[in-house]
Amino acid sequence: MGLVTLRSVVDLRRNIENTFKNESNYKNKQLKLEHLDEKRTIVTNLIQQTLTLINEEEITFFNRALDEELNRIIIELKHQLGECSHNLIEIEKQIIDFLNQIKQQGKFLEKLRKLKYLKDNFTIEAETDIKQIVSNKNHVIFEGRTNQSLNLSINFLREDERAFEAIKRIAKQHKDRLLFKPEIADSISNEYLEYSIEEEIMINLEEVRNRFVATSDNLFNFILNYDFSKDVDFNERVTIFCQIISQYEQELKVKDNFQITNGIEYAMVFSK
Repeated sequence: MGLVTLRSVVDLRRNIENTFKNESNYKNKQLKLEHLDEKRTIVTNLIQQTLTLINEEEITFFNRALDEELNRIIIELKHQLGECSHNLIEIEKQIIDFLNQIKQQGKFLEKLRKLKYLKDNFTIEAETDIKQIVSNKNHVIFEGRTNQSLNLSINFLREDERAFEAIKRIAKQHKDRLLFKPEIADSISNEYLEYSIEEEIMINLEEVRNRFVATSDNLFNFILNYDFSKDVDFNERVTIFCQIISQYEQELKVKDNFQITNGIEYAMVFSK
């Protein structure tokens, strides 16, 4: 019972605030708030009836079957209902305040609609004394606010003690700010500007294939003894062997017999 009442009070407060903030139509807003006020009254009556039933002096179930556990439950229920009662009082004040705001805003909008109607029909000056009222008002609430900078005197900043105290107070507020100074890059070394040429000998697989086709040797032995004009180790020669078979498979004849060289087993490959 206590948890249900607390949940109802929380939902009631949330619905009241959402209705006042999000409902755009003032008439609907007023009707919804009045309906929520009726719910508040229902919850208040429920709390009063529950407390009356618990505190009744005549013989009831709560007096006849009273024990320690039931007594603890009743005390906790009274605490929850008391908290709900205080919240409902605040909710009632909030609803009254919201309804008064809606009433004032509704009157203002009603007057504004009447003025707009008269203005649209070009009868506002003939049927009202708006010119006389406006001429007696000196309000500047609709004028834009201009910000003018105030430059302090250098002598005032140097000599006046109050200016020095103000500067120290402002500096203390901004002491955590880090001043990042731009770092100037070093000059480029002349070594990077020198003109240099790097030469690298590339292996032409097509040329190797053309020379192999003109021989009767097997491909692996041919590549193993081929002069590439640079140092090529055994593993790189095995890679070249695989590359030529992959690229020129249609021009080569792969046998079913195999041989082993330096722990590498390879198929016998000849030109067609």
